[in-house]
Amino acid sequence: MKYLILTLFFLTFANTNTCKQKSQQIAEKEEVKPQATQKNKFFINFLNGKNVSEEKLHITIDEERSSISGYSGCNTFSCKYTTEKDSISIGFAMASKMHCPKKVALEQEFFKTLSEVKVKIAKKDSLLLKNNKGTVLFIGIKTPQ
Repeated sequence: MKYLILTLFFLTFANTNTCKQKSQQIAEKEEVKPQATQKNKFFINFLNGKNVSEEKLHITIDEERSSISGYSGCNTFSCKYTTEKDSISIGFAMASKMHCPKKVALEQEFFKTLSEVKVKIAKKDSLLLKNNKGTVLFIGIKTPQ
């Protein structure tokens, strides 16, 4: 019985040291590297020609992941996109499910208009999103990083 207890005691402490070494080795291998993604955030000032700057709508374009995310007046959203030169094709947006009775019309217009976007013009500090007829749908100002 004495030998059994001593053996278990020895295995417990011997095994603990091995676990520490393995966890340190894993931590060293999985060094966290900062992501250098190209994300540009734009506050939307005009939606279909209407001044919506008070609503704090914004769109973030992540070029590395080809995704768009943002705030549509009540909910946050995200979607994928593809580009070819200045043309852009935006996929179906997935949004959170908060209910804001006073913002329903704004959000419906936001998502309907987002689905009509076909041309993206991103300049140094601004963003223009147009439909295929050339009508400006969104005008945004780039936020400082």
